[in-house]
Amino acid sequence: MDGQRIRQVVIGVLILVAFATFWSREVPKRAERSDAPQPSETVTVDTAPAPQEQRQTGGPAIATAAFDYYVLVLSWSPTHCSGDSGRGRDDDLQCRSGRPYGFVLHGLWPQNERGYPENCQTGEPRAVSDAVMNDVLKISPSAQLVQHEWEKHGTCSGLSQADYFATAALAFDAVKVPPAYRAPPRPIVTTPDDVRRAFLDANRSIGKDDLSATCSRNQLAEVWVCLDKDLRARACSNDVRKRHCGARDVRMLAVRGDWPR
Repeated sequence: MDGQRIRQVVIGVLILVAFATFWSREVPKRAERSDAPQPSETVTVDTAPAPQEQRQTGGPAIATAAFDYYVLVLSWSPTHCSGDSGRGRDDDLQCRSGRPYGFVLHGLWPQNERGYPENCQTGEPRAVSDAVMNDVLKISPSAQLVQHEWEKHGTCSGLSQADYFATAALAFDAVKVPPAYRAPPRPIVTTPDDVRRAFLDANRSIGKDDLSATCSRNQLAEVWVCLDKDLRARACSNDVRKRHCGARDVRMLAVRGDWPR
């Protein structure tokens, strides 16, 4: 065999070795990438949390008791504090602590289309725990009121104490108070119709039939918002709608930090 033929054989062998080496490395890489999405593919990932995860990330605890909907009740604190009902020692936090309270949480009431349940049997303790009480007092500044709300209304929700008051706090935080009513420095003369209109303007998800403004003599007393068990606004039943005071003139006293006993 001449020299030229030997060189051709050697070159051919080297080419075969190089090709075999390349193929042995490349095929596994292609196999590893075969399931990876290509740029033109769409990958759908299920990110919906399980029900327990929803509760941990801020969703309401779903009530299972037999009632139709909730009424979220927001009280205008100056009306309470300026009257005889605000002169007890339990009212010191709300009325004489120096903190200027405006709208505060009165309660979250289980409601039926006609009437409402109250003082229901429950496996939960009757007395509100210290831990729950400390949290709720931030938005409902009266220990007697918090205890009363649990015994009369919370026990009918089918929820634990912690879940009931956590749900009430979620509902309270979800309703935006109109800017004019957050901390008025002077008394406001208005009407319940105007108060309702201001709340509807600030909360586009709430409809006219979903909210009532109530009165105490010539003063605004409370705002009632009707919510389903998922805390979405819904129409109030007639029992709640008839509490709306309409077009009469009412006063909203200025928010202040101290009221006489």
